[in-house]
Amino acid sequence: MDFSTDIFLDYLTRPEFLSAAGVTLAVAVAAQLIGIAVGLVLALFGMSRYAPLRWFTHGYIWLIRGTPPLVQLMLLYFGLPQLGIRLTVLQAGLIGLGAYAGAFMAEIIRSGLASVSSDQMQAARSMGFSRLQSIRYVVMPQALRVMLPPFGNEFASMMRTTSLLSVISFEELLRVTRMAINETYRVIELYSVAAVYYLAMYSLWLFVQAYLEKAARRGVTARPATAPTEIKGAQ
Repeated sequence: MDFSTDIFLDYLTRPEFLSAAGVTLAVAVAAQLIGIAVGLVLALFGMSRYAPLRWFTHGYIWLIRGTPPLVQLMLLYFGLPQLGIRLTVLQAGLIGLGAYAGAFMAEIIRSGLASVSSDQMQAARSMGFSRLQSIRYVVMPQALRVMLPPFGNEFASMMRTTSLLSVISFEELLRVTRMAINETYRVIELYSVAAVYYLAMYSLWLFVQAYLEKAARRGVTARPATAPTEIKGAQ
């Protein structure tokens, strides 16, 4: 069977593929946001002085990173109903992918925060910054510069990982592609269409990531309007 350029171009611009690509991107963003929230909590637990919280973080990361995300999704969608818990494909997908991303984001956030010397916090507090201001304007800008590159890689991976949702019948890009193949038997053309969409999303994210990293290097965080202008106590 020859490669048909007409079929390739036809499906490349079909609304169902454009819509599926949008759904894929939206799910990736939503799952990554869940992963950031989970990762932040785990990172704080992991840096806690209370041992049970640190053990919980280590156990979570060990469990999630040690098992394939496909197995986790299958357990959520096909396994939980045996326990009387039924999730929709979207709920199972977001929980599964968000929990998976959280294990990786925990390490990224922990590494970023640990890279900032404690002296930075002490110096900010000595200048009159509150603890929240010290974190917002001193610690986080420095930590973000460390976190952004691995975070960018993690999100790029997430866009590809969403293809696993096709096994639980969620209609993202790969699922729509497989349904089209079942109707036409044009494998190479349609998988090529899917590859183009994944590459387009990945390339778009590279531009966004480059902008964010450049902005972080410039130190886009503005000085707080309420920040003290003199060292506390200096008269």
